[in-house]
Amino acid sequence: MTLPTPEDDLAIRQLFARYYRALDVGDTDGYLDCYTADARAYEEGANGIEIREGREEIRKLVLRFHERPDFPGHQHHFSNLIYEAHPEGRADCWVVLSYAMSTFTRPGEGTIMHWSGHVRDVVVKQGDQYFLASKQIMAWGGEVLARFAKEG
Repeated sequence: MTLPTPEDDLAIRQLFARYYRALDVGDTDGYLDCYTADARAYEEGANGIEIREGREEIRKLVLRFHERPDFPGHQHHFSNLIYEAHPEGRADCWVVLSYAMSTFTRPGEGTIMHWSGHVRDVVVKQGDQYFLASKQIMAWGGEVLARFAKEG
């Protein structure tokens, strides 16, 4: 099994931490800085799968959250990272599978779990830093749970 070096693992985790923090604090430009210029973002939602290509299209995706008056108070968390070699064998890229969840807190009220799912990221190293080449955000259900389906 091939894994990233400890330095690369830390750099990828830092990328994810910057990504989720920028999302949660309304830092649209910081959020976009996590992506390559030609990145693709896929988000599975109530209206199906939305695909955005390039930073300016991805900006439209994140502004749906940053411009919502009820968005402040969300915190996104990631865990259970699994590294897979890039399908084309690229040494500068990794496929990273992870769990993600979002909590929601209002001052003086409790915190609730708002959403949970899983993510498939493709990260690419440019210089000494990793960036998101693609991000696929999916609810916890469907194909990922296919092994539990009953036959016949």
